[in-house]
Amino acid sequence: MDVLQQLFTTFHVTSEIFHKGQYCGSWALDTSGASYMSFHIISHGHCQLKVDDEQAIYHLEQGDIVLFPTDAGHCLTNDGEFERTRNTEVSVALSEGERLDGVGIICGYFKHNHPMMKTLTQYLPKLVLLKANQDLERSSPLMYLLQALIQESLHNAQGADLVTNKIAEAALAIIFRQHMPTENGVLAALLHPKLSKVIQAIHAAPDTKWTVDSLAALCFMSRAGFSNEFKKVMHLSPMDYVTQWRISLGYSKLLAGDANILDTALACGYDNESSFSKAFKRVMGESPGAVKKQQKKVSETELTA
Repeated sequence: MDVLQQLFTTFHVTSEIFHKGQYCGSWALDTSGASYMSFHIISHGHCQLKVDDEQAIYHLEQGDIVLFPTDAGHCLTNDGEFERTRNTEVSVALSEGERLDGVGIICGYFKHNHPMMKTLTQYLPKLVLLKANQDLERSSPLMYLLQALIQESLHNAQGADLVTNKIAEAALAIIFRQHMPTENGVLAALLHPKLSKVIQAIHAAPDTKWTVDSLAALCFMSRAGFSNEFKKVMHLSPMDYVTQWRISLGYSKLLAGDANILDTALACGYDNESSFSKAFKRVMGESPGAVKKQQKKVSETELTA
């Protein structure tokens, strides 16, 4: 399993497309506020986009995709003055047929249930815009995925929601791999010629007794040089990242109900439950036992639903 897949799996990133419609007349739309990454795809027509507190205006056309990694407030509209009240107009479903005087918009979230998802997104830009006629090659996998997603939204056949959600997840992975600009954080480290080996090793063997020296040796750097470069890119020390990754895995295991606290501690590189619990509470702000109780309540609710 590669690092990107590990990140998405550990943070339980899934997609949910909640809007497949088109707007006619005068309208304005803002889907922020859920604290998730969100996206819009223009299926047909054109409109304008502006991110709150920024002056730049973006012109969106058919096939364009815009991603908001940090759930930034924004306005999509056909009112160039951006004076229209947001979210007051009712859309018409794309499955009812494209309206030539309308703008088709497919909207979705990339959901997660992990408090440390911010380690993946905190250094990303407010907006990532991929233009169909500039950034997306006609033969690229991402273009094929977007075309398939639009077609599924138009036809709304049986199982369309399942298919479009899975297509969106695949599209997000490609965007992160190929189009996400960043200079800091784990994504930047994965592109680093030396640090990438360290991130891959930490993720592949979280139960290894890592030290700064052993990590520095992986990329043939001195202890001081490695520590400085790691902090420059990641904005935290190598051992702090080791701890964060171990606790991230532990949180996911506990919330999924896969193991008890001791087994989770051992799998994450801790010798006993006490040291794991102390590190867990320091990083997450709550105890492993509290997460287990949360998982139990969720399971009981699902059983009685």
